[in-house]
Amino acid sequence: ISIEEKTKLICSMLPIASSDSCMSMPKGIYLDRSSLYSFCSSLGADISYDYQTCGLVLGCDMVEGDKKLSGVWQRGATDFGELKNYADEADKSLKEQTEFMRHSVQCEAGEYPVVLSPEAAGIFAHESFGHKSESDFMLSDETMKEEWQLGKQVGSKILSIAECGELLGPGYTPYDDDGTKARKNYLIKDGVLVGRLHSVVTAAALDEEVTGNSRAVDCTFEPIVRMTNTYIEAGDLTFDRLIAPIKKGYYIKSIHHGSGMSTFTIAPHIAYEIKDGKISGPVQISVITGNVFETLGLIDGLTDKCEMKDFVMGGCGKMEQSPLPVGFGGPFVRVSKMKVQ
Repeated sequence: ISIEEKTKLICSMLPIASSDSCMSMPKGIYLDRSSLYSFCSSLGADISYDYQTCGLVLGCDMVEGDKKLSGVWQRGATDFGELKNYADEADKSLKEQTEFMRHSVQCEAGEYPVVLSPEAAGIFAHESFGHKSESDFMLSDETMKEEWQLGKQVGSKILSIAECGELLGPGYTPYDDDGTKARKNYLIKDGVLVGRLHSVVTAAALDEEVTGNSRAVDCTFEPIVRMTNTYIEAGDLTFDRLIAPIKKGYYIKSIHHGSGMSTFTIAPHIAYEIKDGKISGPVQISVITGNVFETLGLIDGLTDKCEMKDFVMGGCGKMEQSPLPVGFGGPFVRVSKMKVQ
């Protein structure tokens, strides 16, 4: 694909980021990555594979009176041709954000049922649970070993969280940096803690199986235990059935960021109130927060399709190694009670 064709695509979409009177400072980014990975070891490994990712980002400042919002839309792909079909989606997303900026009101703080979008659910799984599953954290921490005993019931019986480097996208890692072949690893299965993520070193130290999660941002760093694609598995509900029982709650559609270990925080970008089983008006929420294990146990509804997401710009950071490309996702997830501020 020529640089001219890539430039033409992003330039053709840039007017979307200035299509409303409240929009200023439009910006468009096209990013792609093509890599050839080779690995040889003294244990006999001789591995080569290539992978490609690409993506578009549109952004702008939205200002009207004293109301402000940073508008953003992004979409990643593994084939350039896929990116040619997203102009309508980008336009719809930024228009929704202008309406959110104009009409959103402050939420009522308290504890409410919350529905997480696949993006928000994936970030929750990655930040709040995935990092705690990286076994190098517990090598010298007896408290974490006790807290994270395999076979322990840690979540709702409908909840399963998996990790797999075989999925195409930014987290695609068919072989890790120890030469271990990727596989699907369950971290939680039917609410029970059944696995954690390992390198060769941590698997030997804890007498467990390797999982294909030894990764470094490049060859100048030592590989450490990292995620690839982390996701919550789907359930059996439609979205309408998921929100139908909620008299008053909130729907988190997109987020700014998330963080946490035992206690997590997620900062929503776009959110809506749920009233009498229907999506209602837009609301501003600073954070949703809670204890990880308590929240895992309060998950009581999952829709029937898992959607994988990624951030075109940036990635996951750990220690001094950042950004590492990862994928995340899930279905729409209903939590019976979360702290909303």
